[in-house]
Amino acid sequence: MKIKFLAVLGLAAVAGFAGCKGGANTNTAVVTNSTMNTNMTMATPAMSTPMSTPVAAPDMATQKTVEDALKKAGLNDVTVSATMTEVTLRGSVAKGKLGEAVRIATEAGKSKKVNNQLVEK
Repeated sequence: MKIKFLAVLGLAAVAGFAGCKGGANTNTAVVTNSTMNTNMTMATPAMSTPMSTPVAAPDMATQKTVEDALKKAGLNDVTVSATMTEVTLRGSVAKGKLGEAVRIATEAGKSKKVNNQLVEK
């Protein structure tokens, strides 16, 4: 069974290689110096502004709500930034308070995605 499989595989490989080499390639184009020189003088378009990643609009109301809720819980070393889709937490919290900070942000942030960048100290 293995020999038959290897024989068929070998024949398929030989047929594949033979198909790649056979015949003249009629799809090639001859480039003369006059054609080549005119193609080389194309101007590149100038970029008026650099391409950048779009920035989501800040959601100041959500940011304030989350900040107030965290301060009420005694988590004062947390910086909050909020957009229409997510709330980002940065800074540090006491050991064991990380989960509480994320829970508070989730509840106060109207169940928006919480991007947790907090560090326990």
